[in-house]
Amino acid sequence: MNDLVKILDNYSGFRNISRKIDILKKYTQPDKIVIMLCINGSARFNVRFSEYRMTRNSFLAIAPGLPFYCLEISEDCMIDIVVLNERIFDKMAHGLIKFYFYRILYMNPLLEIPEDKVEICAKIHAYLKSFVNGQEKNYFKKHITMKFLDIMFYEVCNIILQTPDNRASKDRHKDEITGKFIKLLVQDFRKNRKVEYYAAKLNITPKYLSATVKAATGKPATAWIDDYTVLEAKTLLRTSASTIQEISYDLGFSTPSHFAKFFKDKTGVTPTEARNSQEFLY
Repeated sequence: MNDLVKILDNYSGFRNISRKIDILKKYTQPDKIVIMLCINGSARFNVRFSEYRMTRNSFLAIAPGLPFYCLEISEDCMIDIVVLNERIFDKMAHGLIKFYFYRILYMNPLLEIPEDKVEICAKIHAYLKSFVNGQEKNYFKKHITMKFLDIMFYEVCNIILQTPDNRASKDRHKDEITGKFIKLLVQDFRKNRKVEYYAAKLNITPKYLSATVKAATGKPATAWIDDYTVLEAKTLLRTSASTIQEISYDLGFSTPSHFAKFFKDKTGVTPTEARNSQEFLY
């Protein structure tokens, strides 16, 4: 069960247990979905090279593979954490739930949760922490855990749908297309950065895909592709020992000069300048 779902926190057991949790170390790229709910104190995190501050009632979601690190955590900070294998999430969530949760993961990872919902989520987390980590044998442990996590996901998605910027459009089909596009992009952006490729995968025209994605997210498919490529380039420049030439090929560019031009056009600096300036990459 622990390879599919982990229920953690940074406050139970013994003082400063956060130092024992990989996702609260200085820097990491989680290979699973990480969900955090702050129930006391405050903390600052950098997700995708943007800074987010959590206080009580803040909900933060981090997508697999995205650069993420803890900048600061207060002495009284208490954070409930769920680490979830993406394939389990795919089985649990359907249609619009996936779309709106992907919007959190890849667009706006920080969300404020109403007090009454925080209490519900905290109680579910407390139960699951004891249940999942307990030694008692239960033939239905996986199924029970998934049902409780379902409640958390639906509660969070209901909150998202009530915020002005995230209300469902009148065309649910378009929203689902956008969610599928984002998932495909995360999987395939290294090998293909053309809108035509993703449109063909979804059996629609490139023009329709671009218009659909822009209507749902505020930016066209090409901007999503470029932004994700820049994000991965920054991550590799900061964390890997690969040469810029190797990084350019890893990201699917035909030549290092093509990569350098693309990177400078999007960021205003060359890859070499970015690597030499750690402030730029934070």
